[in-house]
Amino acid sequence: MSDLEQQLSGLELGRPVAVTVGTFDGVHLGHRRLLKVLQVEAKQADMASVAVTFKKQPRSLIDPAADVTYLATLEHRRELLGEAGVDVVLPVSFDDDLRGQSADQFLALLSRSANVQILVSGPGARLGHDRLTAAELEPLAESHGIRIIEVPAVNGDTGVVSSSAIRKALAAGEVNVATQMLGRRYRIDGTVITGDKRGRELGFPTANIEPAEHFAIPANGIYATVITAAGQQHIAASSVGVRPTFGGGERLIEAYILDFEGDLYGQQVELEFVKRLRGEVKFDGVEPLIGQMKLDVTETRELLGGAV
Repeated sequence: MSDLEQQLSGLELGRPVAVTVGTFDGVHLGHRRLLKVLQVEAKQADMASVAVTFKKQPRSLIDPAADVTYLATLEHRRELLGEAGVDVVLPVSFDDDLRGQSADQFLALLSRSANVQILVSGPGARLGHDRLTAAELEPLAESHGIRIIEVPAVNGDTGVVSSSAIRKALAAGEVNVATQMLGRRYRIDGTVITGDKRGRELGFPTANIEPAEHFAIPANGIYATVITAAGQQHIAASSVGVRPTFGGGERLIEAYILDFEGDLYGQQVELEFVKRLRGEVKFDGVEPLIGQMKLDVTETRELLGGAV
């Protein structure tokens, strides 16, 4: 039995269910439209609304060698899905049992385990190992007493909103585009770890952040950011990159927190990307680098001062 069936069977909702199933990575504006449709349809039919979110992307099981990245931790996804207003958020594992099911078997699973009567899907979604579209699913779904609702894509100012489009924007350093598609600032959760203290030697001590997940990391460069630690928000000029002025090396995320004194080592933090200030540059020595860092800090302060 798949984890999905076990989890659905354990629900005691006392009424039929309207469900949506997916990873919902980032819970972007397209996901939010889908969740809104789910809630409206459930309310009209006096059903419970359930959002099933896969703990890991199915592709990580289907193709273990794939470079799978995330736009949010599972905990953050659960939080965002809950804020969207669904009755139940159900994290499940995409396992071999579920992977081996046909679309017809999957629909039967939904029907018998939780009396699912509405299945809401995103644009172009395909179901089962036979990869059936919403249109192809309709006659099968009807035989199981399930109505299929396919929600169209959201078209924003920067194009169709999708998790892959957000990853592409981040890879280009376009965090403003990611913000528009997400409906919020892009955020990386992580732990502050000990670095080589090179920033402190330059007069700009930084928090070296180790991401909690295999996050999609914005392009190398300097960013105006907001960091949250111990419930407190601060503005920060943050670097993503390999520090080419010092010969390059491991790709790091480092945040210089303005007007802050304290020890964050070992603490969990959230880093929100607001704007890319510039790309990563190799300077001819330390002095030109320090001069540019001062300009970066000034620009960050002017952009974000008092607006976290």
